[in-house]
Amino acid sequence: MKASGIAAVAICAALYAAAISATAPIPTAWGVGHFRPGVVVPAFFAAVYGPLVGGLGGALGTFIGSVILASVGLSNPLLSLVSGVPGNFIGFFLLGWLLRMRSWFRFIWASITALFVGNIVAASGVVSFFTFFIPRWASWSLEAKLGTLAGLTLFWVATMLPFVLPIVPVLLRVTSPILTRIGVTMTQFSGVRPSQLMPISLASAAILVVVFVAVQFTPFGDVLFAKIISPDKLPWVKSLILIAAGSVALFGPLTTLIGGSK
Repeated sequence: MKASGIAAVAICAALYAAAISATAPIPTAWGVGHFRPGVVVPAFFAAVYGPLVGGLGGALGTFIGSVILASVGLSNPLLSLVSGVPGNFIGFFLLGWLLRMRSWFRFIWASITALFVGNIVAASGVVSFFTFFIPRWASWSLEAKLGTLAGLTLFWVATMLPFVLPIVPVLLRVTSPILTRIGVTMTQFSGVRPSQLMPISLASAAILVVVFVAVQFTPFGDVLFAKIISPDKLPWVKSLILIAAGSVALFGPLTTLIGGSK
């Protein structure tokens, strides 16, 4: 990796750690994991600099943030090493790799895919760690563990998509002249008309709406949230799925407004 790439990793990690620390006090229904709108940082770096910078910046940033938060009892660096670090590396490496073909069509599906894969890796690490080190978790049934894994994954994806989809394109648009001046060559995303982009936005949103209906009105939701420790936060967690759906649905018009179409 070139010196510029190493510098980009360091900047990404520092900004991500700061963003994680800022929102970590917001609790989750499981009492583990964080609310992370700061994922826009490694997502942006993955889009600009490619998979290795995005993956390494995300992994280092989440570990640095965990070390910082451990001092106030809000994180566990060992848990981060087996969950957040691999999850962030895989997720943002995958995002950068998928965005090699730079189109707004691909950006939607790449974001959803990368966040899902990265978060399922992180959630698997959390469930595995607590199964081996926390007696209360070790006694859970396989169904409860798989439900918790799916619930954590869904929660993280639903809380990250509403930030990644609207904010990263805006950041790319705003910073493009600055990056060009400092010598960063960035291929622009191919533009599309709203009529071309809206079908895929709406189809993606429809999937999230179906997930919300299943979580809200079927026993599937009971399985996902059977082991939460804060039932009062459950309506908020479920509503985030609808917010994510709205974010995806609005992606087409937003991209057009900021200059995605030509």
